[in-house]
Amino acid sequence: MSKKLTTKSLSRAQLRGFSIVPMLTPFTAAGALDEAAARRHVEHVVTAGSQGLLIAGTTGEAVSMPLEMRIRYTQLAIEQVRGRAVVFGGIGDNSLAHSVALTRAYFAAGADAVVAHLPSYYPIGGEEMEYHFRSLADRIEGPLYLYNIPQTTKHSIPLDVIERLSHHPRIAGIKDSEPDVERQVKLAGMFRGRTDFAVFAGMIAATSKAMRAGADGFVPSAGNIAPRAARELMDRLVAGDEAGADAAQRRIDAISLVYQKGRTVPQSMAAMKACLALLGVAERHMLPPLRAVDDATVEQLRAGLREQGLLP
Repeated sequence: MSKKLTTKSLSRAQLRGFSIVPMLTPFTAAGALDEAAARRHVEHVVTAGSQGLLIAGTTGEAVSMPLEMRIRYTQLAIEQVRGRAVVFGGIGDNSLAHSVALTRAYFAAGADAVVAHLPSYYPIGGEEMEYHFRSLADRIEGPLYLYNIPQTTKHSIPLDVIERLSHHPRIAGIKDSEPDVERQVKLAGMFRGRTDFAVFAGMIAATSKAMRAGADGFVPSAGNIAPRAARELMDRLVAGDEAGADAAQRRIDAISLVYQKGRTVPQSMAAMKACLALLGVAERHMLPPLRAVDDATVEQLRAGLREQGLLP
């Protein structure tokens, strides 16, 4: 029996060219999930052509959210998507039991796969990383995607560990967000001939190179505010339109700089949410310890979105 890459048994070939948006989480001023805004945001992303959503990931401030809120947002997203896109649920947590509980709730709601980053508290090496992911995969039912993001976990999953884990019957692929173009290309090439393990680039600037080396798609934070531009890059790359892909890559890179330039990862997330507010989709509220941007920054972001043609 072949490995399932999603609960709907999509093959790696069918996942080729997917733009899976790592969704921001809309909150109220009191810190509750803003369900109306969350539904608007799902529509904003799906109707623009995104083939997938990642709920409760880094961009969604998942580590600051109670488990119940992560579950509710995933349930809501699945309800709103209505089968028009795949829905991946983030289960990364310092507690293995929490990750398992989230997985069960997500799959019960109809999620297509789950995604887990490493625990971030203890300094660990490759052996512990492999043990963690195997322990998780052994305890769940359904496809699990690894998530490498040393910017937040402070751990980089070695390529040899990824290769060994790729043979586990429930480990279906990886999202790699490490800001290392050479690594992204090498990782994509490692699995180019495999049909049972998918590779998604999490570093927007490396997307075209990774796709040409054999990656399947990408998980673009910029897809929150410019989902059509993200999908355009995928379509051009899959079609083999080199010039069109290069132009689309430049555009998504420029959009990303609007909220990323000169900012840390948390600051970029707050700026991106302010961009979403300027688009009329959600408010700019963040959960502590992250803070919403100030009014002066909002005006800078407004100018950037106008320059990119995203606001009149």
